[in-house]
Amino acid sequence: MKRRRLIYGTNTLVSIISVIGILIILNYIFFRTDYRIDMTEGGLYTVSENTVAVIENINDDVEILAFFKDVGTDKSEFRDLIKEYTRRNGHIKVKYINPDKEPGIAKKYDIKEYGTIVFVDGDQNIKVRLEDHILGGILKNSEEEITNALFKLKREVNKTVYFLTGHGERDIADNIEPEGLGILKRALEDEGYDVREYLILREKGLPEKNSVLIVAAPKKAFSPREVNEIRDYLAQGGKAIFLIEPRSGSDMVSLLEGYGFEIGEDIIVDPSSKLEGGGDIAPIVADYAHHDITEGFRFATIFPYSRSIGIAESDDLDATVLANTGEYSWSEKNFELFDQGVAQLDEGDKPGPLGVAAVAQKDGQSRLAVFGSVDFVSNIFLDFSGNRDLFLNTVNWVAGDESLISIRPKTYKQGKLTITKKQTNVIFFFTVVMIPAVIFISGIAIWWRRRRL
Repeated sequence: MKRRRLIYGTNTLVSIISVIGILIILNYIFFRTDYRIDMTEGGLYTVSENTVAVIENINDDVEILAFFKDVGTDKSEFRDLIKEYTRRNGHIKVKYINPDKEPGIAKKYDIKEYGTIVFVDGDQNIKVRLEDHILGGILKNSEEEITNALFKLKREVNKTVYFLTGHGERDIADNIEPEGLGILKRALEDEGYDVREYLILREKGLPEKNSVLIVAAPKKAFSPREVNEIRDYLAQGGKAIFLIEPRSGSDMVSLLEGYGFEIGEDIIVDPSSKLEGGGDIAPIVADYAHHDITEGFRFATIFPYSRSIGIAESDDLDATVLANTGEYSWSEKNFELFDQGVAQLDEGDKPGPLGVAAVAQKDGQSRLAVFGSVDFVSNIFLDFSGNRDLFLNTVNWVAGDESLISIRPKTYKQGKLTITKKQTNVIFFFTVVMIPAVIFISGIAIWWRRRRL
């Protein structure tokens, strides 16, 4: 009897040790290879096919500098995600840096917040911010941000954004004063664009290929030669963005009318925005048209000191008003009363909603975008809610980079089980009555048999 118990006990112990050993070996293999099996219905923990295609096309080394604290949810979530990239392509290398412990590297790449990722390829680098300040961890669209950065870093053609200068335009070197555009310049560079100033009168002609021209709130009139060069640039398939604030840029307004834009000689007043933290002349916008630029865009934007932007019907022009103010806004045209601090909806004023941004594509080549405000991308307002994303999306579209990967966050799917009362009774009988009864009777039978031995 004792010998039989020893044999049974030994077999049980060997079986338990064998199972534990197998589990340890499997876990070690998966740990060393960064391999995991995603059993979720929507592939929640697996990168998309579009991301895999981008990863597989990387043939040169890319260094990813990840600036995180030593311990944190954001770092662990990023590590889990980036493993899906590194295990598919050995050219992708990741280095984790604590900016508090290595301030020199953080200063070199102008790192101002945790959760910033820098993609480095030789002299070129692209910077993205992944930390979710509201929910903690990293952003839900982090895969999209990472894949787009790799795509931009490895695209064969480098593109340049030219800011026209010489007419009192906003300063792209100023990242301190509220009205400067220095932070916007850096954001464009983080997107992988070269950013330069361009003085038409000093150059031999606007560069037509792989370029985007930005006209940012000129104060002085353009010369006839400059207007003609801009017109020729657009006629030959050029890409341009115009930021025309009220009471300025009349020559650019006339030029853009030839492309179907209706730019009002007005200032948009929206008292309802004052209740939301804006001001009477700083409308907050949350109404966007269906367009590649605004697909999945669910953020408010603010357009301080803006004029209205509309479009005219045209057979050879594909145009869209991107963003509209609320119904309580209006187009104020009486500047004399406005200067006296009086603004009211009169018969000559147009009530809202009013467009503040529009885009157009002519003959399938030239692409234009027009904004009624320049302050919305200035240093003080660029990081207000969705301002940065809306403008950078627009630059990408105008530049012809609409092929940038758009990967929406994956979501958990809740499974639902619906059963009838009869099915409930059957389940109850088998789980509560039948199975316990079989186990109980089997136990009694085994006990009785061993007792008789």
